[in-house]
Amino acid sequence: VLMGTSMGFLYVMDARNLFAKDNWPVQFQYGIESRVVVEDVRGDTNLEIFVADVAGNVFCLDHTGKKIWHRNLLLSVASSDDSEVIGSSPMVLGDVDGDGTLDLVIFLKIKTPPHGYSRFLFVLSADSGKDHGSFPMNIWSKRNTRKDDIVGEDFVHEKIPPPLLVDMHGDQDHISSYIKRNGTKWSKTTNKPKQDNSKSAHGGSAYGLHIVQPIDTHLLIVEGGSGCVQNIEIGEEILSMVQADDVHGTNKLDLVVSTVAGNVVTLESEAPFHPLNVWNNGELRSRTNGAVHGYSASQGIFVHEVSRQFRDIFGVYVPVTFEIFDNRPNIRNEPDKRKYSVEIREGTSRLVFLGKDYDSPGVYTERFYIPHGPGYYEISVILKTSHGLVYEDAFHIGYNVNYMDGFGLLLWLPLTIATVAIFIMGSRKTHWDDDDYHGDSRHGKQGILGNLPE
Repeated sequence: VLMGTSMGFLYVMDARNLFAKDNWPVQFQYGIESRVVVEDVRGDTNLEIFVADVAGNVFCLDHTGKKIWHRNLLLSVASSDDSEVIGSSPMVLGDVDGDGTLDLVIFLKIKTPPHGYSRFLFVLSADSGKDHGSFPMNIWSKRNTRKDDIVGEDFVHEKIPPPLLVDMHGDQDHISSYIKRNGTKWSKTTNKPKQDNSKSAHGGSAYGLHIVQPIDTHLLIVEGGSGCVQNIEIGEEILSMVQADDVHGTNKLDLVVSTVAGNVVTLESEAPFHPLNVWNNGELRSRTNGAVHGYSASQGIFVHEVSRQFRDIFGVYVPVTFEIFDNRPNIRNEPDKRKYSVEIREGTSRLVFLGKDYDSPGVYTERFYIPHGPGYYEISVILKTSHGLVYEDAFHIGYNVNYMDGFGLLLWLPLTIATVAIFIMGSRKTHWDDDDYHGDSRHGKQGILGNLPE
């Protein structure tokens, strides 16, 4: 269990016995009020720990608590010594520029005198902490004329909705090869067919992900590879993270925006749907430590299209085909960490339909039985790694919902076959007399036991 405190302590405790592990806790200068993120970003099969405090500092620690790198984000953008961080978002990880390595994305609200506000979007290389491309980016500035708005001891650090990382490009054929690259680097495809210049590509022409960040009543979409920004006016304040999924069943990706007025707005796009390119579980992609974009993660699992299609299954067992991927380059040399525990559950319940351990990535097909009987079910396929990281995917099915149709077939089919057989046999001419009995020279005086007496 990793836990940050407002006193600046980062605890790493044993979940079973509740004692702090060796070299922990680690103390920082400012309070930790944001989620602690863990992921293998260096490819050594060990987890790195990312910590952000309320003053705009971001730290990367190894699994023993040793500092790998540190960045003071406020100093890199502050216009004066009086600048202060008054709000920040939780950190998220993803391959923003599409080079195969993870990047860290965080959003800060900074007070800049005289009484003005600036909102900066930072994208850092997760393994080195260096700025990426055209970031940091000042994507929103506002001047405040209130005299009493002063940061002091009683000030409450504002929590900003975390940015959404999603690939909104129209061409996503690279995903299948990206998750099988077997390493932290990935070579971009250079022999792509040329597009018609008269029609711009959906989502832009750069590689990588898009960053979707709500600000007040606006929705800003930034293409990570190029830094291009699109601003969409929603009309109502947005205080929660934007979600991404195929809401309308068009096999295209939709953005789901909820406002403070209680309205839910869906924005359609032409980006194709892929289960590793959705974010539909709140601020995390999974219920446990899922702060990494789907196909950018070092490991993951997803259900294939043949099993995702909604259908009514008539039978006892439900087949499901899923794929496990692992892009850690050193995993081949550490067989003890090649452990992938997969559970198939009913939605978010504790009922486990199937539990099985695998020792290698790949495509698997399993069958499971649903003991609750006919109905509509949400099936969750959950992967738990040797480090305890959880990745999951979900799909919906009907299980013997129209089972009476099958019973009707079993009832009427035999009766129909029997009726047809009787009708055919009844139409044939039948003779019941014994030909030998009438044709005998004794004129029918022969019994079954021999000749009849005269």
